[in-house]
Amino acid sequence: MRICILTQPLEKNYGGILQAYALQKVLAAMGHEVTTLRFKPLYAQASSRIGFYWKIFRRFLSKLKGNKGIRHSNPDRQWAQYRQVNRVLEEFIEKQLHCLEADIPLDSRKLPPFDAFIVGSDQVWRPVFSPCLTDFYLGFLRDDRPLRIAYAASFGVDEWESSEEQTAVLRKLAQRFDRISVREASGVALCKDHLGVEAELMPDPTLLLTREDYLGLCQDGSYGLPDQPYVATYFIDPNPRKEELVAAFAEQHHLPVVPLGRFNWDSGSDSMEKWLTGLAGAEYIVTDSFHGTVFSLIFRKDFISFVNWWRGSSRFHTLLEAFDLQDRLVDPDSISAFDISQTDKEAFARKLSLQREKGLTYLSEALAANKR
Repeated sequence: MRICILTQPLEKNYGGILQAYALQKVLAAMGHEVTTLRFKPLYAQASSRIGFYWKIFRRFLSKLKGNKGIRHSNPDRQWAQYRQVNRVLEEFIEKQLHCLEADIPLDSRKLPPFDAFIVGSDQVWRPVFSPCLTDFYLGFLRDDRPLRIAYAASFGVDEWESSEEQTAVLRKLAQRFDRISVREASGVALCKDHLGVEAELMPDPTLLLTREDYLGLCQDGSYGLPDQPYVATYFIDPNPRKEELVAAFAEQHHLPVVPLGRFNWDSGSDSMEKWLTGLAGAEYIVTDSFHGTVFSLIFRKDFISFVNWWRGSSRFHTLLEAFDLQDRLVDPDSISAFDISQTDKEAFARKLSLQREKGLTYLSEALAANKR
């Protein structure tokens, strides 16, 4: 079967890249021909020529005000330079994923023929992260022949964020899906209450592969990592408070701190191989990332996750509840210090296996309902 995956742009988000890799790898292992659509990042997307020039103007003003995240006022130039500077992640994507670059809004006439479309995972159904939201509800499809499947699609938050007018459109599109699953328990209720559809709860695609699968991506080498125990950190939104808490913990345990995954315009980001190896070799992990938390589980590490309210906390709660580890999620602004207790690694392994089996069974059954 020819399958097309729609997910968030593959940028400097390690977890975002790996969830796309995992889903594609699992589907290919089932014998399917799989393509992932690759979109430009959010800052480079505009729905019209007027919107594009307006975006340039706003980025220029933001750059004048000292926004260091903006290298070029022209978002296309920034995207091109980002890909050049961050060559190590681009090489991973080019080597490990079969992608087709596409612009939004999508037009089915410009795409190759596919037998099935799978939407997910990551926060594909959150309006703020998906400017052309109807694309992620497959509104661009012109006939009913392809299978429509949502795998672990995420709203990211507990509350419905779409307007009444938009909800009416999304409801009609959602009801054309053959099967829907979401990543958070809250998403099941949002689907029922606002879209009028039944959704199943499924694990993130990264949990469909094993620890050995990920370590198999890494070449032999130290990647400049310490040969002694260390505390690994992976922060999407670093700030002095988080750094202060980690420094105090590391000093208490007499361990060095190894930051992973940071990006700058001079040296780019760590390679995917270094990121994975760094997490796998850590004594402890501290993160504010959902996928940083996922890989703490996959690598069976003792960890703490700092809640990230703006990016969505419900996904952390659902994930950690499945492993009975709700106490590992803490608010850095409401604690003076933290410690990390040891966990039952064998219990990790058993629960990971159950999650993996659940997700693989769902995909197998959903794709077996081929309408053609």
